[in-house]
Amino acid sequence: MLVQFKLKNFGSFRDETVLDMRAIKAYKEHPENCIRESEKESFLKVAALYGANACGKSNFVLAYSYFLNIVRRSFSGKEKQEKESVLEQNYNPFLFDPEQSENDTEFEAIFHKEGVEYRYGFVYDNKKIKYEWLYKAPLNQERKVMTTILERTQDTINLGASIKTSCEKYLPSIDQDVLALSFFSSLKLRSKVFRETLYCITDFLPMQFTCEKTTDEILNHYFSEEFNEEEKANLLRFLSAIDIGIKDLEVKKTKNAIDVYSFHRGQDGALYRAPFEIESDGTRKAIAVYTFARIAVSRSKGLIIDELNMQLHPLLLKYIVDLFYIGESSGQLIYTTHDTTLLDKKYMRRDQIWFVKKDDDGASSIVSLAEYKIRNDSSFEKAYLGGSFGAVPNLSDFSFKGE
Repeated sequence: MLVQFKLKNFGSFRDETVLDMRAIKAYKEHPENCIRESEKESFLKVAALYGANACGKSNFVLAYSYFLNIVRRSFSGKEKQEKESVLEQNYNPFLFDPEQSENDTEFEAIFHKEGVEYRYGFVYDNKKIKYEWLYKAPLNQERKVMTTILERTQDTINLGASIKTSCEKYLPSIDQDVLALSFFSSLKLRSKVFRETLYCITDFLPMQFTCEKTTDEILNHYFSEEFNEEEKANLLRFLSAIDIGIKDLEVKKTKNAIDVYSFHRGQDGALYRAPFEIESDGTRKAIAVYTFARIAVSRSKGLIIDELNMQLHPLLLKYIVDLFYIGESSGQLIYTTHDTTLLDKKYMRRDQIWFVKKDDDGASSIVSLAEYKIRNDSSFEKAYLGGSFGAVPNLSDFSFKGE
């Protein structure tokens, strides 16, 4: 479960920016929207990021993608002899400031998993890892005490007492452009702390549906690798619930291709088969999102989705978001959107709503609705569209006549 994600000097985010999934205790509405971990703490199942075009919403999703890519590949990527290193491929500093454009990028994430808090982060540029840290703390104690697992500077890597004996001999093998977490999690160590931290990070999947290729890749994988009779029944129930009109599906696999057909009922009551490719972009995206939402909810994983509302009807968007509120799942969803349908106290708590803004210097920031004073009877949507929270486009008069 994600508690917090922090970034600095990435894309349009020049300054330190934090998305916090901790629920604010003062808000008592919509308890089903929260994961209740203890009497003291609850965490949000869903967070929505609103903002104008080009304000930085996509950069936030991209930031987690880069964070994830470096963790996954900084060690294994060295074996592929690529033209660019993993750090070079995933270095994207703020460019509108001559001093900042050569500064380091920083990522940090806090997770909870099976009664333990993991806090992990690193600082890097396009050549090497400058700093890296990993701490853990048990959550079942009266007072949370953080234990140091790893602290790295540009000159040294210091290991905590719990792993020092088993890991110290490997330190000379860790290059400057390799994360210690990536290196140690690849080894068969008795301690599970590195693998558990890696699992926490990789349990959150960033997705961008801004191009049709993403949807196609997801669907091709789903129908070729995950689709079976049991999953077919689950998908058909989902499609029936959202009133898509697809009554049945058929998948034919060959050595070189996979053909998918959908069945629709005609006026005569008979079922007619059609190539799945003719289905609308909205239908295809709904199924693509479903394939990951079912895993996130059933296995308590997380999704960060850019432009979730794109090609989806507002009611279908609400339906997908509501899937995360059902039952005791710890699955989480963070998404960016322009759709204001759910920007309403009937559906969302104030701490679930975030606004992405960009200042005159081109730097983005994220602000929670909880930081604004707003009357209990106020409309979130009207206040947002009216500019009360910023994060909306500044429009001026324009004419095609050039007047």
